[in-house]
Amino acid sequence: MTSELDLRNPALIGGLLFILSVPIHLLLSQDASIALAAVTLSLIGGAYIGFGARSDNLRTFAMELGVAGMFGLAALTGLLFHWSAIPIGLSLHAVWDLLHRNHILGAAVPRWYIPLCLVFDLAAALFFTIIYAT
Repeated sequence: MTSELDLRNPALIGGLLFILSVPIHLLLSQDASIALAAVTLSLIGGAYIGFGARSDNLRTFAMELGVAGMFGLAALTGLLFHWSAIPIGLSLHAVWDLLHRNHILGAAVPRWYIPLCLVFDLAAALFFTIIYAT
């Protein structure tokens, strides 16, 4: 028996999660939407802290913690200074996801996490750029 969650189509689930978030952002004021997007970026960046802690390797944990801190900093920058830091942070999170594919770098992550996040991150980055720039 495996303890890993078996998601048959994680990219589709990432797309559905993105679609579910769209109406919320469209109903909020731009400032509230930016705040929610910043919290979202911090949370998804922070997921890697758990993956790093699960690795039982202090160096891996420290790297994941440091990078998660940078995503938190991008979120805070987007919240306090300019919204563009949020889609940039989401795009960089997609790159960070790819670097974990096939254990190229960092902690091991569940197979479903990377395609789910890639779709969500990139769709959200594009969406936020469109709605905030207008």
